[in-house]
Amino acid sequence: MANATVQFTLNGGDYEGDWMRFEPGSTLQGTVQIVPQSDLKCNHVYVRLQWHTEGRGTRNEGRAGEIDIAQGTLAANTPLTQSFHFNLPREPWSYAGHYVNIVWEVLVSFDIPLSPDMHFSQPFILAPGRR
Repeated sequence: MANATVQFTLNGGDYEGDWMRFEPGSTLQGTVQIVPQSDLKCNHVYVRLQWHTEGRGTRNEGRAGEIDIAQGTLAANTPLTQSFHFNLPREPWSYAGHYVNIVWEVLVSFDIPLSPDMHFSQPFILAPGRR
């Protein structure tokens, strides 16, 4: 089974606990470093900006941006580092409620032929700062 180590660095926000908070309409900048544990054949490797709901009811999700950062074979133990930036939308804001949560994340998705895709994510908060 395919495996890789993925590390995210997000810039442009403020720390709120373990997560970074970004203002709606601002820019999220960052880098992702991917180190495959063995040769990894991919149709595509995407960096995506997206949100989803968690909790009761039907899961909803939306994608606000996508960058195709690699295609073909990623060599074992050879780091791939890619910078990215996304203009953040004005809504929906991150939300943690009793019945539902709205979670924003930067996701790295590996489109692997004839195998389940791999996904790694870094959540963040999209909400105005408290003044």
